[in-house]
Amino acid sequence: MIEYVFGLAVRALITDSDGKILILKRSVDSKTNPGKWELPGGKVDQGEPFDKALVREVFEETGLNISMDNVVGASQQSLPLIRAVHIIMAGKIVGGELNLSSEHEGYAWEYLENLTDYELADWLEYFITGGRIADPTGEKEESESILNPWIKSISSSVDRLRRIK
Repeated sequence: MIEYVFGLAVRALITDSDGKILILKRSVDSKTNPGKWELPGGKVDQGEPFDKALVREVFEETGLNISMDNVVGASQQSLPLIRAVHIIMAGKIVGGELNLSSEHEGYAWEYLENLTDYELADWLEYFITGGRIADPTGEKEESESILNPWIKSISSSVDRLRRIK
């Protein structure tokens, strides 16, 4: 049995005044999930508080300064020898101007219910589908909800952020 090392990543669920979520398209040269869409954020450095890591990562990737509201969920990404645990937090923009780093090649503001229209990073797809991955034919059971129980928390956070602005 392979022993996995667990790593910690943090992600920001940032909404605009219409309640749309900021998603970023990874560079096609990325080692993981090339050309796929994700939430801003990244790895927590050893000894770094995860809240500081999230603020740092979002600024490095987008040029935006954020504050955090609450945790809306978690997801896992399985890499060859590492399992990355992604903590997803609701946040709001408190300054800066959107300017992408070379790590990403595009961005979009999209409603939560439309995220599945994008080719998502594996960890984000896993999160919003509740851990269900489409079968090999690409079909999903119609009776299954595509969103997991965390979506109520995400929706609540999006609604709360919308009222704050």
